[in-house]
Amino acid sequence: MFRKISAASLFLLLVGCGSTLTPTQTAYVDNLTPCEKIQGLVDGFENQFEPLKATRVQTKFGDVWTPKYHLLGNSCQILGMNNERVSYKCAKQYDNESQSRDAFDLAVNQVAQCLGSQWQANNTAQNQSQRTTFKNAEHDAVISIQSGQTNAKYNKTWQTSFEVGGLIKK
Repeated sequence: MFRKISAASLFLLLVGCGSTLTPTQTAYVDNLTPCEKIQGLVDGFENQFEPLKATRVQTKFGDVWTPKYHLLGNSCQILGMNNERVSYKCAKQYDNESQSRDAFDLAVNQVAQCLGSQWQANNTAQNQSQRTTFKNAEHDAVISIQSGQTNAKYNKTWQTSFEVGGLIKK
């Protein structure tokens, strides 16, 4: 357990060293286990993912940062809404429901395995969408994984998303 926590902390420290990762930092992050990466994101929520934030874009609804590290492909963002809500979110598109559901099942199983029994999973399904949310009374972060059909107008696609977020306590 100590190795996971110290690796997650080192991950956040390394990522926070500059706007881009050095080759050494990239190699270190690439060699982290999925559990160390997930724990690093849970730990990063406590300080609004500050070490992970890179390029910032301000909108009237909040701020969007490109993260220094992507958990899923190159599709992640850090979203800050009016200093009350922050999240690290990734999404990946698929050509069919089966691919999206497989990715969803893999992500849910991986998170459940990594976080352990202290985190309670809540499953919901509506129409062709499925969501699993992980919560822990000792953490403010919430992990949400969702799979469903997109609203694409001309091409029927599916999406699986992964989010670490929640309300910021002041």
